[in-house]
Amino acid sequence: MKTKLLFLLIAALFVITGCKKDKIDNDSGNNSGANVNLNGPLCFTAEEDNSTIAIHIYRSEVMNFPNIEYSYDTIVWETYVHLSTEIRLEHAGDKVYFRGNNPEGLYANIPTNQNLKFDTYNKKFTVSGNLMSLIDPSCKTTTVPDYCFRDLFSGTYITTPPALPATTLGKECYCRLFSGCIYLKTAPELPATTMANDCYRGMFWYCISLKDAPQLPAITLADNCYENMFDGSGIIEAPELPAMTLADKCYANMFTDCKQLTKAPRLPATSLKDGCYMAMFLGCSKLTAAPELPATSLANDCYAHMFAGCKSITTTPRLPALSLADRCYETMFGNCDGLTTVLELPATTLANGCYSQMFHDCINLTNIPDILPATTLTNSCYEAMFYNCANLEKAPELPATTLASRSYMSMFKNCSSLKSIKVHLPEWGDELDTYFWVLDVQSDGVFYCPSSLPQEFGVHNIPEGWTVVTF
Repeated sequence: MKTKLLFLLIAALFVITGCKKDKIDNDSGNNSGANVNLNGPLCFTAEEDNSTIAIHIYRSEVMNFPNIEYSYDTIVWETYVHLSTEIRLEHAGDKVYFRGNNPEGLYANIPTNQNLKFDTYNKKFTVSGNLMSLIDPSCKTTTVPDYCFRDLFSGTYITTPPALPATTLGKECYCRLFSGCIYLKTAPELPATTMANDCYRGMFWYCISLKDAPQLPAITLADNCYENMFDGSGIIEAPELPAMTLADKCYANMFTDCKQLTKAPRLPATSLKDGCYMAMFLGCSKLTAAPELPATSLANDCYAHMFAGCKSITTTPRLPALSLADRCYETMFGNCDGLTTVLELPATTLANGCYSQMFHDCINLTNIPDILPATTLTNSCYEAMFYNCANLEKAPELPATTLASRSYMSMFKNCSSLKSIKVHLPEWGDELDTYFWVLDVQSDGVFYCPSSLPQEFGVHNIPEGWTVVTF
């Protein structure tokens, strides 16, 4: 009899202990580990005593609050009432859960120019469970409606994210979801392969504690889908970007000011879209090399500002395109202090502003192509291209015979070491076309030009004190 009672006691303890462990597993971690319960409601665990949570609609008088419930034990659920419900967690480790039935999304009855957000009042929380529980308490849906979770955690002090298992996204659905979450240490998995406009825009903006980026498996993108996604974050290595079908501004500012990023991902697309890589790595001061850029079909602003301020890059990638687009290379390597070498620039068909300020303030640039082969210029095509390149001694040959508006404006301004220029102009154009193009170059040098070109000297023509050699 004693043996039987002992056996029952051990069995009961085993069951109780096992259930307790399951409960802990379901309520902790995020969807990058084995402890995740993808069927569990959204859970906040206090990391500090005397913590408070609220959900607010900011900048709005509309009170059509979404259907959201909260619970302290997942058994008794109460309706969350906007501006009335008060949730206080007395001790670190205390939990509160949220769920809702909002199949059309949290913004279904809220103007899309407003913000629905959690407020953690500067207290740290661990977040777990499935974010989809706010729109489907059964957590079976895998489609996120438009705007659904936009701004939801922005500015909060959360340290871990919930699971985001959706595979089909709506426009702006995760836009700025974790922006300004300076204590967020891990990112959720992002398995979605169907993108939508702005879906991840600004998602991890200035998450300075985030070191590892999630995988991004989508191969077909949507307008602005990754724009500013990791802007200002602490990520060290970029995720792979396998997409071959791009969209307007899809990668714009994606890694801007990621000061710890040392390596860029492959960018395999060969046909670009407007602004697709604009400012993608702007200010990434530890990035040591630009990725290969194989595209031959460019688009307006496609590479504009892409590596501006990347002070550790020493050599440009090859740029094989022969036909350019408006502002396609504008400020592409501006203020790259470490840049010393520019590879061939073979384009023969230019566009407005295509090379404008491309290498401005590259103070250590010394090796550039011998020639810029285009013979027909466009408005501002070379404007300020080498502005303030203080160590550049020889300009590329300029075979064009007709100027366009502002085409050479400030092109070599402040190139204080420059002492050789060769042009093929038979005559000067309007003053604006070459306005200040040789201001503050070397006081003596050689200017090669056709014999028909009037020998006019000054900051808009031939540098003062230079020797003219005609051909």
